[in-house]
Amino acid sequence: MSFTLNKSNHVRYFLRCLKTLLPTAYTSNDSQRMTLAFFILCALDLLDALVSNTTETERSAFIDWIYGCQHPDGGFRGFTGADMGERRSKENQHWDPANIAATYFALTSLAVLRDDLERVRRKECLRWLKQLQLQDGTFGEALSLGGEVRGGRDMRFCYCAAAIRWILGLDNREGDDIDVEGMMWFFEASQTYEGGFANGPFHEAQGTPNLASAAG
Repeated sequence: MSFTLNKSNHVRYFLRCLKTLLPTAYTSNDSQRMTLAFFILCALDLLDALVSNTTETERSAFIDWIYGCQHPDGGFRGFTGADMGERRSKENQHWDPANIAATYFALTSLAVLRDDLERVRRKECLRWLKQLQLQDGTFGEALSLGGEVRGGRDMRFCYCAAAIRWILGLDNREGDDIDVEGMMWFFEASQTYEGGFANGPFHEAQGTPNLASAAG
């Protein structure tokens, strides 16, 4: 029995998600719109259907929406709903944090849309990224009150950090850098006796950490 990819149905589904309302099941993920946008855009691009099924004006609007999620202190939000605008203050800013995963998804989505990244706050983003790194070399997800690092602390966020650093071209620009040797130590310490990689030291090897450590 042979199987073929029903490309037209996939394209129709992802275009629906991109241009109209998301399916009901996605409602609870409203704060993760950047993540959903990444997978939708990448799916259409892989199907060679992004440019042919969207106009230049639409793609420009997608790019503007992504930049609308950019945080003033560096990084990107998961959606625009946390942006307090003029009401933002030192007392409430911890409710409006940039997120390391959202930042990775934002930058890669801009790349898929062929943006030049000139509007990215590179220095602020790299400075923020450095603040997210923990003593064991891994990374948290966001900064909370008093600059406390929250969430994360596994291989997935190391991958996001390495990708953000590479996309922003730190090797060719001046700026704050992460502790690369510390991150490499975390990779090595997460390798198990089977030869694979775990989410962290003393955990079992799994597929996702293997991909993240190899790509990182």
